[in-house]
Amino acid sequence: MPAESTEEQYGQSCLAAKAWMESKGGDPTTLVEPFLAELQAGTVSGRATFNSSWAQLSDPQRAAVIIAVRAAAEGGC
Repeated sequence: MPAESTEEQYGQSCLAAKAWMESKGGDPTTLVEPFLAELQAGTVSGRATFNSSWAQLSDPQRAAVIIAVRAAAEGGC
């Protein structure tokens, strides 16, 4: 399934994930799963999830968030 987001949404999601990871400290690659778990459990919308809750995202949008979070962990934003 292809990921679906605008360039702005992807950038915002990546930067939000990066900021969260930096606030936690340590190896960002170990924080991908905890961050995604927090997003999936939450009902709060934010920059990481295109200002929607995880439940409101389509599967392609969820795929885009996962790609952005992985990129953040690898220093891609």
